[in-house]
Amino acid sequence: MDALGAVLAGTAGAAAFADAFVLQGVGRARAPDAPPVAPPRAALLLERLALALPAMDRARAREEARARRLKVMRQMPGLLDILTLGLSAGLSFDASLELYCSRFDTELAGVFREVLLTWRIGIAGREEALEGVAERLDVAAVRRFAAAVSEALAFGSPLARVLEQQADVLRDEQRSEVEEEIEKVPVKMLIPLGTLIVPAMLLAILGPLVAPALGTA
Repeated sequence: MDALGAVLAGTAGAAAFADAFVLQGVGRARAPDAPPVAPPRAALLLERLALALPAMDRARAREEARARRLKVMRQMPGLLDILTLGLSAGLSFDASLELYCSRFDTELAGVFREVLLTWRIGIAGREEALEGVAERLDVAAVRRFAAAVSEALAFGSPLARVLEQQADVLRDEQRSEVEEEIEKVPVKMLIPLGTLIVPAMLLAILGPLVAPALGTA
C-alpha cells in the first residue's frame, strides 16, 4: 500500500473511532427519549476526507498515465528511426529492435525489451506481444506501429519504408501540437494581464491625478 492508501486507511479508522466515541458519549449523557445529537464537525470532516481521498487517488493515476503516454509519444520517433536504419542495413526486425533496446535507456526501450524477451522465450507470439504492449501503453502511434509490423512480417512487405513514413507522420503531429500550444500562450496571458498588470497600470497613472482631488475634498 502506498502512502496515500495508508493515509486513507488511517483517516477512515480515525473517522470510525471518532464516531464510535461520540455516539458512546452521547448515549451515556442523554436520556432515552431525547432527540439524537449530531456528531461534531471534526468527525464529519474526517468522513468527507475519507470519501475524497479515493477520488484524489484516481485523479493522480489518470495524470500519471497521461504523462506516461506523452513520454512514449516523444520517444516513438527515435524507435522508428533506429528500426528503419537497422532494417535498411540488412538486419532483421528482432535484431533492429534489440539494437534500440540495448543502446537507449528510456521507458519505451524498457517496455520493448520485455516484449522482445516475451516472444523469444515463447510466452507469446510476436503479433500477440505487440498487440499487448499497444493496449498497455494506450498510445495511437504504438498501435499503428504494432499493426504495421504484424502486417509486414505476415505478408513480407517492406517494413523500413512503412516505419519511416510513420516517423514522419508522428513528427508532423508533434509539431502541430507544439504549434497549437504556442498559439494558446497569448490567450493564457490575457488572464494575468487583465487581473494584475492593467489594474496596476491604471492605479499608477490615475493615482497622482486623483490624490490631489481627494485631498482638496
